[in-house]
Amino acid sequence: LPLGDELADQRNFNIKTQYLDGEGKPLDISKLRQGTEITAKITVTNTSNDWVGNVALSKIFPGGWEIVNTSFTDLGGGADGNARYPDIRDDRVNIYFDLGAQKTKTLTIKLNASYLGKYYLPGTQVEAMYDNSYYARNQGMWVTVEQ
Repeated sequence: LPLGDELADQRNFNIKTQYLDGEGKPLDISKLRQGTEITAKITVTNTSNDWVGNVALSKIFPGGWEIVNTSFTDLGGGADGNARYPDIRDDRVNIYFDLGAQKTKTLTIKLNASYLGKYYLPGTQVEAMYDNSYYARNQGMWVTVEQ
């Protein structure tokens, strides 16, 4: 579908994405100053009464934002949340985990608004890798990084 026309949908999973500033306060990401610290806080809830294994969360970030990946330093990873496996790339994070019945998992990803311009921030998506009756996705939005 065209950018901005994604279909928000959910089945047995609920997903919520919040963006916080460097002090942990809610952040309006539609217009950011270059260099702004961002924390993406993604909360996934299993609304079913079943344990679900092999859950995959995919979050793609706009080209003007950088993922602060410190997984190769003493500081720890750029994504946190007790996942089985975080896969951090240039523009996206894929996180794999299991989720118990009626349980919630919160994952955080550190970011920086680095490059000036207008970019598209795709929605967040989570799904059970081997069972299409468990998924959730939300809509994306346009974001701007200003000087």
